[in-house]
Amino acid sequence: MKKIINLAILATLGLGITGCAYRTDSGINIPENINSASSTVLISESNLNDKNCKTIEQIDVSVKKLTAFHADPTKEQVDYVLSEKAKTLNANAVRNVKYSSGIGFTTWGYMDAKGDASKCDLK
Repeated sequence: MKKIINLAILATLGLGITGCAYRTDSGINIPENINSASSTVLISESNLNDKNCKTIEQIDVSVKKLTAFHADPTKEQVDYVLSEKAKTLNANAVRNVKYSSGIGFTTWGYMDAKGDASKCDLK
């Protein structure tokens, strides 16, 4: 039993050392330093009705932390993944974004978001 506990501790420490602190459902890697100001995709919790938007499709993402020792996923990380997913659809905005977070059965913590990937007149 002691051997199993030692192996679990080593595995947990190994994950912490490698830097693989977060997992996304879309396979998008999250950089350590996110600069949301440089994104070409607008992320908004509003409907942006004044921007003449046309919805391409609804998208959803999830960012999960891998161990109890890592910080909880942040809104900035989730917004980064949303924007990267929107770019693959040629969207320049994600609107009506809704966030949720918690602790799951298979993760130590998560933050989910969903919204409408859209093409909007942002001028």
